[in-house]
Amino acid sequence: MFVLTLLFVSFFQAQSPSDSLKAELAKEKSPEKRSTLYYQLARTVYGSDQDLAILYADSAFQEAKNAGSLKQQANALNVKGVSQLIKSEFDQSMASHLEALKIREQIQDTTGMVESYVNIGNILYRTSKSYDASLQYKKGVRLARMTDNSRALSLLYNNLGSYFRDRWKSTDEKIDYDSAMYYLGGALEMKTKLSDKSGMINTLGMLTELAQAEGKFQEAENFLKQVLEISETTDNKELQISAKVEMGDFLLENGSPSRALPFFLSAHEIAKSMDSKFQTTHTLGYLAKVYVAMGNYPKAVEYYKQKVEADWKLQNESNQKLANDLLIKYETEKKELENQRLLEEQRFLDLDLQRKNEQLIAVGLAFLILIGIYFWQRKKKLELAKAHQDLNQLLAQTQEQHQQIELQAKALEQSNQALKESNRIRERLFSVISHDLKTPITTLQTGLEYWSDKILSQEEFQAILPKIITQTETVRALMENLLEWSQAQLDYSKISASEVDLHALVQELIGILKQTSESKGLNFVNEIPEGHLINTDQDRLAFILRNLISNAIKYTPSGGTVSLGLDPDHRHSIYVADTGIGMSQEQISALFSGKITSKKGTKGEKGTGIGLILCKEFAESIGARLKVRSQENQGSVFIILMD
Repeated sequence: MFVLTLLFVSFFQAQSPSDSLKAELAKEKSPEKRSTLYYQLARTVYGSDQDLAILYADSAFQEAKNAGSLKQQANALNVKGVSQLIKSEFDQSMASHLEALKIREQIQDTTGMVESYVNIGNILYRTSKSYDASLQYKKGVRLARMTDNSRALSLLYNNLGSYFRDRWKSTDEKIDYDSAMYYLGGALEMKTKLSDKSGMINTLGMLTELAQAEGKFQEAENFLKQVLEISETTDNKELQISAKVEMGDFLLENGSPSRALPFFLSAHEIAKSMDSKFQTTHTLGYLAKVYVAMGNYPKAVEYYKQKVEADWKLQNESNQKLANDLLIKYETEKKELENQRLLEEQRFLDLDLQRKNEQLIAVGLAFLILIGIYFWQRKKKLELAKAHQDLNQLLAQTQEQHQQIELQAKALEQSNQALKESNRIRERLFSVISHDLKTPITTLQTGLEYWSDKILSQEEFQAILPKIITQTETVRALMENLLEWSQAQLDYSKISASEVDLHALVQELIGILKQTSESKGLNFVNEIPEGHLINTDQDRLAFILRNLISNAIKYTPSGGTVSLGLDPDHRHSIYVADTGIGMSQEQISALFSGKITSKKGTKGEKGTGIGLILCKEFAESIGARLKVRSQENQGSVFIILMD
């Protein structure tokens, strides 16, 4: 319905007439002032002649460089980047804006930095990197808030609202819809304070689209009413017609033709007052359409006839002009003949009448021929358009079927790879489990037999008892992980997604592991905001977090810290960080390779070696991924990326 604002050169500087600037430039000698004049010339012409604007911007940059003015250098690079963006020279435009941003950061030009973030975001948006564009816009928002730059904030909010609107169309996620409404609402509020009427209409249009798509028709109607009120305060009659037609069409589509009728009638009256053939035929079409919806077919036919007549007049002005020329020629010749008749009286009367009849017949035939040519061309045009439409539909269906086949083939290949990897991990897993179960059980059995056979004394049995307890605890942990994994394999497709209070879940897990952590004197920090909700399978997420927290406790020395929070780059992603012994790059590479390994904790705690493998499988089952950052002796950070 409306388009995203793409170009943003400056907030406060106005353009000067080109001729006046050139005259000043011819007389000016100061490099700094010449740089300013070249910059203003570039801004004056960038909309109509981008190549000339780039030449002016290069001259402005060189003069600013001679004058030692970093701010003017950045301004020149900025308008050059905008001109390159209009020409779709995206790589060159990005280079210009990045260089401008670097200078502005150096001199702490906050307003200029906001300008650069917007333009870099626009380039990314134009090259289908909308998420990266949104990050640039958010950087601009933070700086604009610091400087209380309302005009910049209104533009940034509008762009972010458009981004989340487009994202919501593809994901249908409520959070994207809410984000779009939040930013567009903020943009509308600021544009209202700034009396930016065209900007208000642009934003209201997107809000209307969102509300209508969500089924909030009363809210959509209220937005359209605001558009109507704003259009009435302007002298732009075409804008008034557009607003009335849009409101009427909205009411018509929502089953209220009687309410829509006054808007179409009002728009038609404005079109007639403008004497605009295009707007007149446009509004006549809507009037015919609304009367059909109301069941008033005589009125619908009346307006449809007027539309056909208006269309014919609009498309045949040149033919009508030819007919008028013939008629004028005829009238002229008629007068000449009439004068001749008066002079020669009765002798030329018969000849005059004969010519008059011949000319009337010629004009009539010419008129009929023109009408025939028009309808023949119109019929051929419609036939050609229909054939072109059928061909496009057939081509679109063929392309869609081809894309579906490709997607199915890719999905099948991915499933095969996943199955092979899963089988490989299971084989390795059961191999390790059989070994890790057999060893401690054998140790336990041997110790008990020795005790039973009186081979060990009471003191010797008491000496090996802690080792037996440790081995038993290892078996228990291994069996616990194995049982949970086995249950997940049996119910792999039964993901029970629900709203999970992440803060409360983490607090519960900390309480469960409190005794272990207190024995090592560790500090727990839960940085997840209270009431933060995510939609996922709570049991599987709890398993992943419990294993990650247990590993953090195991490999963090006494007095260390284990913290949990949200990844700032992904608002639904969770990190578990520790100040422990960390890992080398080789150890990180081996974590999820399918090779099951384990090393002792800082107090000799023994692990099963399968916890992270199970965490990886559980994460994939709920649509998440595991990521790790670590350095030796500097701790580790495990991140659960919730896609």
